[in-house]
Amino acid sequence: MIVDLAVVGAIALDEIHSQAGDIDQVLGGSAVYASLAASILARAAPISVIGDDFDQTLLQPLIDRGVDLDGIEHVEGPNFRWGCRYSSDGDVRETLYTRAGVYDTHPIVVDEAIRHAPYVLLTAGNPDQNHRAMTQMVEPELVAIDTIEREVAERREEFRDQLRYADIVSINTLEAAHLIQWQGEQDDPGLPAAAWSVIRSLGPSVFIHKKASQGVEIFEGDRLTRVSAVPGIHVIDPTGAGDTFIGALLSAVARGCDLVEGAVWGCAAASFAIEQFGIEGICLATRELVADRTSLVAVDNVPASTLFQSSR
Repeated sequence: MIVDLAVVGAIALDEIHSQAGDIDQVLGGSAVYASLAASILARAAPISVIGDDFDQTLLQPLIDRGVDLDGIEHVEGPNFRWGCRYSSDGDVRETLYTRAGVYDTHPIVVDEAIRHAPYVLLTAGNPDQNHRAMTQMVEPELVAIDTIEREVAERREEFRDQLRYADIVSINTLEAAHLIQWQGEQDDPGLPAAAWSVIRSLGPSVFIHKKASQGVEIFEGDRLTRVSAVPGIHVIDPTGAGDTFIGALLSAVARGCDLVEGAVWGCAAASFAIEQFGIEGICLATRELVADRTSLVAVDNVPASTLFQSSR
């Protein structure tokens, strides 16, 4: 199988508490969400490590979507486990625990067939694992990094060092504040621009500032583009929305879209992820359904319907 997008990241067992209810021991992890989202348009392969306490039948949704599982290694030891609680509006997440297990202790080995993937996504996880994966990839055309607060807050210098690999960095406001050690308020409009100044000095050519229910801001050179979220979505579980967004965006770029078109596609795909618990929402998304929802996304307050047609 020829892979378009290699996704480096955890395959987790999640515990999630939101205003809509509580779930535990469900399939999650950044590599899962991003790969499922990418599989709508492209051929994706997660690169990960799972423990011997992980029920491999949980991976069936990825198999059903044609995701290549050759990059997943099954080893002895505890699987990655993560728990969180969301605020009433879903925009604020409190991480209850992160138990990385074998994902931190077992060095990643990239399957030979995946090493030539032209697109690579380094997701939330151990910077050491991202580095190991990148040393095994063969001249990718584009590399994106997406992360989570813990990795930036606790391993800031290592995360900054990773940016030399990246063309695109996709992080939220809190992560941006940790990255540049911002001393002001997080709602200060100067924060994203300050973060972009630091990020571009470290190598990446694009900064995507994720703003949860407000969509994203794309910084590219001196250009700023704002892409809205899909309005009117009833949020059940925001877990994986950012991973879904960037996985979908990269798959659209792999299929010939430009960056803004990819962001529109990513925002439309992410709207499905938050409508159900766990991966249920993104598993229901089809190419046609996501394409239809792109008409609800605005680019700099202009409807994006001219960018996508439902048949695309």
